[in-house]
Amino acid sequence: MEILSSIFTVTIIAATLRTTTPILLVALGGSFTTKAGIFNIGLEGQMLVAAFFGVIGSLWSGSAWVGLACGITASVAMAAVFSALVVTLRANEVVVGLALNILAGGLTISLTKAIFGVRGSIVNPGIVGLPRIELPFIHGTRPWGQILSGYTPLIYASLVLVLVVWIVLYRTRLGLYIRVTGEKPEAAQSLGIRTARMQHIASAICGGFAGLAGVHLSLGYITMFAENMSAGRGFMAVAVLIFSNGDPLRVFLGCLLFGFADAASLRMQTAGVSSYLVLMVPYLVSLLALFALSWRNRDRVFRTLRKSLSPIPEGA
Repeated sequence: MEILSSIFTVTIIAATLRTTTPILLVALGGSFTTKAGIFNIGLEGQMLVAAFFGVIGSLWSGSAWVGLACGITASVAMAAVFSALVVTLRANEVVVGLALNILAGGLTISLTKAIFGVRGSIVNPGIVGLPRIELPFIHGTRPWGQILSGYTPLIYASLVLVLVVWIVLYRTRLGLYIRVTGEKPEAAQSLGIRTARMQHIASAICGGFAGLAGVHLSLGYITMFAENMSAGRGFMAVAVLIFSNGDPLRVFLGCLLFGFADAASLRMQTAGVSSYLVLMVPYLVSLLALFALSWRNRDRVFRTLRKSLSPIPEGA
């Protein structure tokens, strides 16, 4: 009970918002590729490249916003390579995604060594992090000031972007074209929709969101770059996309679950729980969520089979 009381505090809510943001941003980007019919497993590599070039841009320019632009540009460039191989050249999307993840890990390590002469992390006082916004009406008040104030712009933006992505996907022509491309590509082509173009656009948008997520890790969450600092968050986003089918509202709820698991694991470590058990928490949540989804789909399949195999009433 002492461990639980030390974990479930007001600060855990603030920590959950911070840890949810990178997963949420990259998963919202993945909503576009998912709806366009692309299984994008390369989100991890796009985040990692963005985190690295965000730090490089911030360090060389002295501006966090230039770092943000550099991170997004690098991530979109990697997304363009992904879509060129998958959409244009018809390469296997899983193989390409895994290859780009490995490439991102090796590239960032090599560039860190080549540029800074170190391996492992880039820690420099010249790195400028994203500013924190103090809301004037509630700053300093408890507990709302702790929960709602003092975050970077990307944390607030991620919450707004959930609604923006939902509107784009379900209330605009672009969103309609992207969804038709993923659900009924033959029908889309018969209507004159250029499905390849829609998939390229979806991949580019996904790259932009992954760039925001990566820069949040290196300039918002902390102000440094560390080797493989994405730490599986891209794969967590893929898991969220699988059981949400790319729906922004369900993506948000799934990411909150993973963000809470991540924040709780850090609190567990400070409470004296073994670090080995702590590192397992986010991935155990992923497995449990996927198991629950599989079980729910299994029941739906069995209900459909029972209905289809039921005897036809006489006189029907």
